[in-house]
Amino acid sequence: MSINSYKVLGHIPGDNGIPFFGHFFPFVRNASKFWTERREKYGDVFKYRTPLGTSVVLCGPAANKLILVEEAKFTSNKEAWEVSLSDLFPNGLMLMDGDRHQYHRSIMNEAFKKEPMQGYLDNMPQIIARELQKLEGKKKVLFFPFFKELTLQLAAKVFFGLTLKDDLKNINKAISNIVSAASALPIKLPFTAYGKGIAGRKYLVNYFQSIIKEKRSHPNKDLFSRLCQAKSEEGNQFTDSEIIDHLIFVLMAAHDTTAITLSMMGYYMAKDPKWQERLRKEAQSFQLKSNLQVKDLRQLENIGLFMKETLRRQPPLTTSVRKLEKNMEVDGHHLPKNTIVNVVYELTHHDERNWESSPHDFDPERFSKARNEQSKCPFAYAPFGAGKHHCIGYAFAEMQIKLVFTMLLKDYKLSVPEGYECPIKDVPLKNPTDELPMLIEAL
Repeated sequence: MSINSYKVLGHIPGDNGIPFFGHFFPFVRNASKFWTERREKYGDVFKYRTPLGTSVVLCGPAANKLILVEEAKFTSNKEAWEVSLSDLFPNGLMLMDGDRHQYHRSIMNEAFKKEPMQGYLDNMPQIIARELQKLEGKKKVLFFPFFKELTLQLAAKVFFGLTLKDDLKNINKAISNIVSAASALPIKLPFTAYGKGIAGRKYLVNYFQSIIKEKRSHPNKDLFSRLCQAKSEEGNQFTDSEIIDHLIFVLMAAHDTTAITLSMMGYYMAKDPKWQERLRKEAQSFQLKSNLQVKDLRQLENIGLFMKETLRRQPPLTTSVRKLEKNMEVDGHHLPKNTIVNVVYELTHHDERNWESSPHDFDPERFSKARNEQSKCPFAYAPFGAGKHHCIGYAFAEMQIKLVFTMLLKDYKLSVPEGYECPIKDVPLKNPTDELPMLIEAL
């Protein structure tokens, strides 16, 4: 049983919010502003309340290290997330702990090793080129839906071996409804956001179940096939239901989070013409040869710096949630066993105490070899999490992002009207609420 009583955590700084809903509405409306204002008011440890109960927010590199690494075996990912996600992502890696998590992760790791990654890369350039052709002749583009479609096309091919347009349209709708449901009140009625999310999951389960037999008997190089064939060191394999649960979670993670990062990178490039030109020169000098290797992408150092700074400013997932399985002391505060804690990456990313240059400046050079600011304050930068639940697909995401912008910048210039600021919704994942309209010019 989790601690969800405001009274039990009465010694933790914070207020009660409004009756029943607590701080749900300001949190959903603008989580970044909500986190920042409360940290400024209460310090690095504070509580907040929603209809699901009271949680404690922990800020800072030391808290990241404590919860995600040092005391990770005494925290539960599953019990923290299952209240809001168990109907949507049952048996996903995010809802596993201990030996079970290690077992499933070890099998999934096989799909992200050198040989499979090279297989994914082999399929990417032609898909990206095809999607970029849709930009021809356009002056203005809504880039968030464009990047969502692009990442869906990539995921459909390299993850599932799919090409059918009708299937992709329905898959996109299903996964979008699931993501929206993740921050909704868990009211299981068909017309609610949560109800639509459950229906979206049911659609994906039925769809993947209809083709899993074919994937087992005639495997290809896609992730779906690899999960069907993957074995642990002991020779164990996933069941059909386990494969489907992992596919749905990976689809959400790879599709939405990568589209968000691409969108935010495009936005910051449009706002900074000098950096955009620097990245373009790098892209134009890069050889997109027919036998492109994963290691070749290491040459794209400037695009890598820009990606890291974008993830610092706008991490797609702003927080990790854990349930404590023992009493802990954090920054002088006693947190009893069963407390739900939120480690908010974004607060650490934006805290001036953790960075040599102003964290409010967009400065990719902070990640350069010469400055290497993130290494001077370990665990201040954690867009992919840390420890045993570190994002399993981070290298795949980086590969996608580098390749997309290399190909885009070779042929197009991005810009936004003077004074434009992208409005961003923070939960459940960050996304531009205006779908990010940007101007585009062919070179």
